[in-house]
Amino acid sequence: MEEEKLKKEVAENMLNKYAIDMKKEELSDNTIGKYVADIKQWLEASAECIEKTDMLLYKEKLCKSYKMTSVNSKIISINRYLKWLGHKELIVKTQRIQQKNGLEHMITKEYYFKMLDYAKIHNKDKIFYIMKTIAQTGIRIGELKFVTVEAIKQGMTVVWNKGKHRTIYFNDRLCQELLKYCTECEVESGIIFCGREFDKSITPGAVWKSLKYIAKEAGVPEIMVYPHSFRHLFAKEYMRKIGDISELADLLGHSRLETTWIYTKTTSDEKREKLKQLDL
Repeated sequence: MEEEKLKKEVAENMLNKYAIDMKKEELSDNTIGKYVADIKQWLEASAECIEKTDMLLYKEKLCKSYKMTSVNSKIISINRYLKWLGHKELIVKTQRIQQKNGLEHMITKEYYFKMLDYAKIHNKDKIFYIMKTIAQTGIRIGELKFVTVEAIKQGMTVVWNKGKHRTIYFNDRLCQELLKYCTECEVESGIIFCGREFDKSITPGAVWKSLKYIAKEAGVPEIMVYPHSFRHLFAKEYMRKIGDISELADLLGHSRLETTWIYTKTTSDEKREKLKQLDL
């Protein structure tokens, strides 16, 4: 039907307005950039009049070139835009991905402390305290800009991310350590973990690069070190010692409990250890 077609020219012309609307929704610049890039990639491959069959063919094309997680991410970006344009009839389903049985390749406490020791011995104080902050709060690397001197003095900070906000709490010991670090670095106010520019937070890329370097030098398997490594460690330890999944979901900023349930599962090694206890 004619009303089920979307003109490519219209979609292209409306993209800037869509980006402005996302900004008003308080989505981060990185999120907006990601959505826009996915949409542009789709439009470049689209016909002048886009129908549901075109959408299905595009999804099939993505499946041949990308991993399922990447395919779903791109589809979500496009579906969101189609909904905004008023063309819900063109929306396609994401690919179903089988849930993993455990949280594999998660950094262990042993390796975490090994990385801390290396950073401390080699006077890499900034990355040392960044690791401790993430592991003890569950904050994301991209949210370190919310870790300020003022927040540490209050023992908490409000994080805004993906159009949502949540409260991050700092325990007393971490507050004392971070305030001591601030004194040593002569940071009196504002962002604690600055990048090259004093008034701007260190970038996720810079943190990522430092973590990979320390892992390699400290003899930690690099497969265990990725952007959410220490956030996962925090969540796993929280479930092991506290066990309140609803509260953990709140701390991590998860909208659905299903996302948090993964931390109740065990790794393959943990499963094998438990099997040793069977008297059979």
